[in-house]
Amino acid sequence: MNDKFVLQDERLLDDIETIKVFADERRLKVLQLMNRPNTVKAVAAALDMPPSKLYYHVNLLVEHGLLAVVEHNIESGIVEKVYQVTARNFRLVNPLLAGDAMSADASAAVFGTLLDETRTGFLRALTDRDPAEGTPPRHPFLSQKLFRLTDDQLSMLHTRLDQLIQDVTAYGVENADSAEPTFALTVAFYKKPEDVVDDTR
Repeated sequence: MNDKFVLQDERLLDDIETIKVFADERRLKVLQLMNRPNTVKAVAAALDMPPSKLYYHVNLLVEHGLLAVVEHNIESGIVEKVYQVTARNFRLVNPLLAGDAMSADASAAVFGTLLDETRTGFLRALTDRDPAEGTPPRHPFLSQKLFRLTDDQLSMLHTRLDQLIQDVTAYGVENADSAEPTFALTVAFYKKPEDVVDDTR
């Protein structure tokens, strides 16, 4: 293991070029598969693509500090690099900060991957739910509401949601090395497009 390597709890992605590298469907899958030490050969097999093509994406991720070489394997005299993500969590300070510099495909990759992970994780948690949990259960928990807000109410709700996210982030740092179970929180809050039928009236 590379003695100089330190896995961060969280890294903020706040520059456009790194966000553009991060916001690629294939590279997002690579980061998921390299959440723990892994090789290009193993990841390429999991993604069903040639290792030679995957190296391009891995090199970009390394160049922008999203992946790091953490050790080397030697098999039959051939040195094979082992990579790992540089942080447990990558967070875009503001996913919309890139504006037009971030393509629609890149935005779709980021948000699509996030929502896919949420769907998969929630359904697994629902299947594995603890029958001892009360009613309603503390987890898994899902709720969707449609509602109208005044501008003042919108500002107040945004402040409360932002504080919740800050609290959860703080818990993550505080308990990073504990043996407690891992929970996931996904927050999606948006103004409903006008062309969607409104059933709140």
